[in-house]
Amino acid sequence: MNKIETKFFDFSSVKDITYSQLSQHYTLYTNYVNTMPKIYDAMKNENLYNNCNSNFSEVRNIQNSLSFNLDGVKLHELYFGNLTGLNTKPNGKILELINSYFKSYDNFKKQFKCIGMSMRGWVVLCYDAFTNSIYIYGQDSHNTQIMMNTFPLIVLDVYEHAYMIDFGIKKNRYIDVFFNNLDFNVINNRLNLLFE
Repeated sequence: MNKIETKFFDFSSVKDITYSQLSQHYTLYTNYVNTMPKIYDAMKNENLYNNCNSNFSEVRNIQNSLSFNLDGVKLHELYFGNLTGLNTKPNGKILELINSYFKSYDNFKKQFKCIGMSMRGWVVLCYDAFTNSIYIYGQDSHNTQIMMNTFPLIVLDVYEHAYMIDFGIKKNRYIDVFFNNLDFNVINNRLNLLFE
């Protein structure tokens, strides 16, 4: 198993989101990373598996902590990774897919934004290997409303901590700024990984 370590993200090209907002958000991400070794250590304790109870048990608590923190790491890395402020003109295979499934890029943005406004945690455009299609789904937290056998392509954090310092309660403005900073080279590279 690879060790989970914090990744560096260069926020210098991100426009209209302050360094304070981004750096405090990044600190929250590092907390998820730093929690993972504690969870993995706890899972190695053989005594843990002596009480297997769905109402209340340490196994249940640790499994919930595992999915919440590990998904928190993954989602934040995907979010920061596609938020660069570079290569922001929609292009390539991802644009072809969006136009094919959503009829236009503007229609895709409208739906993506609406789902983002409606959720408390995340909105994700993903490729679904089960149906061989792309679609948008929302999550209220890191480990809820997960769609199995999917690959995330565009990831937006809509938790309040992602925007409140800069935007207050204007989540709609934050989502617009996110789209202005979305790196389509990163997204196309993610898509290319699926078809290598």
